[in-house]
Amino acid sequence: MNTIQRLLVTILLVGLPMQACSQNILSIGNGSALPGDNVSIDVQITHDDPVLGFSFGAIHNGAVLTPTSLVQGAALTPLNGGTGADYFFEDLAPANGPGVVLACIFTFGGILDSLPPGADQEVAVINYTVSPSATPGSSTAVSPSTALGVPPINIVFTVGGVSVFPSTTAGVASVEVPAPSGLTSTLADICSCSYDFNWTNNASYTGIQVRLLGSLVATLPGSATSTTVILPASTADVCVTGVIGPASSAQTCVDDSCPGYSPPPPPSGLSCSILDTDPVSGCTVDASWTNPGGYSSIDVYVNGILAESIPSNAVAWQGALNLSPDPQDICIEATDACGGVLAQVCCQLTCTAGPIFIRGDCNADSLYNIADVVAALSFLFGGAGPPPCGDACDINDDGAQDISDPVFLLSNLFSSGNFPPAPYPDCGEDPTEPDGIDCSSFPPCP
Repeated sequence: MNTIQRLLVTILLVGLPMQACSQNILSIGNGSALPGDNVSIDVQITHDDPVLGFSFGAIHNGAVLTPTSLVQGAALTPLNGGTGADYFFEDLAPANGPGVVLACIFTFGGILDSLPPGADQEVAVINYTVSPSATPGSSTAVSPSTALGVPPINIVFTVGGVSVFPSTTAGVASVEVPAPSGLTSTLADICSCSYDFNWTNNASYTGIQVRLLGSLVATLPGSATSTTVILPASTADVCVTGVIGPASSAQTCVDDSCPGYSPPPPPSGLSCSILDTDPVSGCTVDASWTNPGGYSSIDVYVNGILAESIPSNAVAWQGALNLSPDPQDICIEATDACGGVLAQVCCQLTCTAGPIFIRGDCNADSLYNIADVVAALSFLFGGAGPPPCGDACDINDDGAQDISDPVFLLSNLFSSGNFPPAPYPDCGEDPTEPDGIDCSSFPPCP
């Protein structure tokens, strides 16, 4: 500022008589920014009469704020045909700081332009840089001051050549809370539509708030970096907010939705067969099928009763059936990955034992001797009628009843010949069935 300019400011803003006015206010506004970012604080005036100029000083906490510029506000830019105020002097590092001072005269010569009466008219904007080490969630005052500069700059409006000293209101610069970042979602359980959410904390929070579709669903400790949320089928936003005391960060959000679970088809192509039959214990059976989907378990039911739970990827089963003249059900029941029971697939088998007899006991008296030879000869050549069990008289098990059978028996009894084929000497089934020979009754065997 040169000597003439200082003289004008002194005459206009300091040396004129004081005038009282009921509505003259200089207000410093509020602003907020993250640590390391820039914040703008506006300065507004309220006055009842046209104003020709003004000056003010504002102090701040130098550990938090560093002023970078002081510019004309929106109320000044229309002055002088849109060129703004003729004289706008700012000092970002005045004596007795830290602070800023501003002296402004709207018009130097000719027809003096003035700011008409009004409320909350923005005359200046102070731009600061917030220290990178500023504490998130804290705030610091930006206060009007008459102690800055040499000589100190008054807070004054110039009204019709008279100095008016307005009341003042301080502003606040708030240090914003950095928001969590890197929010991601991962499907954890398709059955419950449960998703895992993870993020990175960018400050030492006292709490983390989690919202689903704008509604608070969880408040977590400040150190938390993950949570689980159940999502709806439609797209929904999940947001996390860092909290430090009463201050909250901006929300960090991600959109996701639950695709829903589609159960797989039940097992298919079930095929069942009897592997062997024991005349006492029953049948060994085999079942096989195809798995068109992934299952959590497979159960095998026999006649509606759980016979065995087998591995979820099994495609075959072997088990037992009791002897019965009636068909028996074998059913495969799969459970899907979400616990849903799928439709059973079933097959039927009949487990019946063939005739039970002792080969060579042709007369069915439970003895093995010459009487059986006589019975065979009587049946073949004596017109005695068929024996009760033709298979017992097929002594050599060749599938025919003829003279060879009593000869085979005589050889065994008296000439150390071979014993009859099975079943011998105990009750049993004919392993060579079907052979065209029947056994309708053999009382010695149960």
